[in-house]
Amino acid sequence: MQSLEVAWSDLFAARSKIRERYRSIYEIPLLKNRRGLFRLFLRNGMKVLDCGAGFRGAKIEIERLGIRLLYKSMDIDKRLPHDFYTLADIQEKFDAVLLFEVLEHLSLTEAKGLLLALRELLADEGLLLASVPNTYNPSRYMADATHRTFFAYDELCGLISLCGFEILYVARSFNDAAHRYIVKVYILGFLFRLLSLDYAKSIFVVGKKT
Repeated sequence: MQSLEVAWSDLFAARSKIRERYRSIYEIPLLKNRRGLFRLFLRNGMKVLDCGAGFRGAKIEIERLGIRLLYKSMDIDKRLPHDFYTLADIQEKFDAVLLFEVLEHLSLTEAKGLLLALRELLADEGLLLASVPNTYNPSRYMADATHRTFFAYDELCGLISLCGFEILYVARSFNDAAHRYIVKVYILGFLFRLLSLDYAKSIFVVGKKT
């Protein structure tokens, strides 16, 4: 069994590889929302597990896009209807796992353990679609008292790669009314950079099981 300890030197090396691709947060492309990820990476006939599914909103979004797949959900909240309430209950393989806004609620070692466990539930070359709050947008992280770990984009990608995934895609999530979008992205963008802040709300990462 792989150790759950995250060695700083290993994480630093993995982070550095991502930094070679994206030297700063502002070089990462913008994507309006996770529906964009679904369009890019989900296909008819896939078998998908939504981990930390909450109210199963991803299922509704996928159906509205017209993507016909087998969706199953897992969440520890037994007050909501899900297919699974622990990973130990799952005895099948999936083509993709969704992991949206979950890792920040865990410690670093817990996050590594979850990623390794989810990797085992993926078929060969299966996909992990993950997101965390953007640490360059402090209000996104600080507004929730249950958040435990900051994951900057390079640390998130680094940890995912250390857990046996090839990083295929990285994006920043931002959507707003047209006039506010123009102001934040095109007019005040220099100010955000000057202050080392970002208007994007989340970081999306897609990894492929290796």
